[in-house]
Amino acid sequence: MRPFSFLSILALTATHSLAIPTRYITPAERGLLDAPGVLDNVILFDAPAFPDPQNPENTLAFFQAYVSLRTPDLGVATTAITSLLSSLGINVGNDLNTLQQRIKLLASVGLPGKKLEVVVPGCELSGKLPATSVSDLGLAGAAVSLGSCVQNAIEMEASVLPGAMDSRKFTASIFPSKNSGFGVISDVDDTVKVSNVLDKVALLKSTFLETPKAVSGMPELYTSLSKSLQGPQFVYVTGSAYQFYPFLNEFIDTTYASAKGPIFTQNLTVLNIPQAVEFLTSNQGTLDFKVATIDRLQTMYPQKQWLAIGDSTQKDPEAYATAFKKRDTISCIWIRRVEGADNSDERFNTAFADVPAGKFRTFNDTEIPKLADIDVAGGQC
Repeated sequence: MRPFSFLSILALTATHSLAIPTRYITPAERGLLDAPGVLDNVILFDAPAFPDPQNPENTLAFFQAYVSLRTPDLGVATTAITSLLSSLGINVGNDLNTLQQRIKLLASVGLPGKKLEVVVPGCELSGKLPATSVSDLGLAGAAVSLGSCVQNAIEMEASVLPGAMDSRKFTASIFPSKNSGFGVISDVDDTVKVSNVLDKVALLKSTFLETPKAVSGMPELYTSLSKSLQGPQFVYVTGSAYQFYPFLNEFIDTTYASAKGPIFTQNLTVLNIPQAVEFLTSNQGTLDFKVATIDRLQTMYPQKQWLAIGDSTQKDPEAYATAFKKRDTISCIWIRRVEGADNSDERFNTAFADVPAGKFRTFNDTEIPKLADIDVAGGQC
């Protein structure tokens, strides 16, 4: 498995955000083989939008997309994952349809050399992404210029211009935010969604078979934060692989409707089901990925203050503490103490050794409602 570097994508900004056309390019001009066709499928990921540091009147948006063959062979993948789950005592039973929906991207075949153009009604320019790459199996991404966009928009729809003879519409949301005010950086698994990361069998059930469940009290807390922080930019940073993005995105959009925002996943190329399961049940690369992602968010919004929320099952304390020490824009860190995780004083003392005591707190589930009473905007933590 090889990382699709978030850092390298954003480095493309200099070469791809300054040469955006002021008119839409037709499929014929883009080339029939370059544009996704009727046999291809496109996933456009939700994107953050932010002021261009060189020209605040200009809006930049960081887009990621995945292009694959339209119809994946679910038969082989279904057999493989069913067999693997069965070996762990997990019976798929009546959940076959759910399983197949969850593994579509794991079974898909990514296509290199596909070029996407993204349009956002309300913005004056369209954005061209670099071609999907061979090494990253159909993924592409870049920060692109949208020119001047309508002011004070909270959420806007972006869509990919279709290829020839293709009437389908591939859409995503972009979330514009000013370089000021507050933002919330949130983990997903066992922070806002019950994933049971510490229990392999329960984790696989929640990922492949079960209807997702929110951590009790967290939707209400995030609704409260959306009000008390006056419409903060919510950003979800998860160690999960991008193949689970559609599932996670639907969960956030429905369960956390008042706190929607882009989801940044680990973009790791996986070649088979056992490899995917191995990655899902490990901590591989999570710390470095989260630190790098938060660093780039702080680059996008250098004046924005952040509340970082995570849990104790994996590396959130260490990642948030590292990010805090690199810059001074993280105002507060909240860590949910998950039963069975390492919640020792030794761990937290080590992780937060260089973070002032008033800048972080740990909490258990009974304390979640009380978090809404903390005046984070006023400097409390």
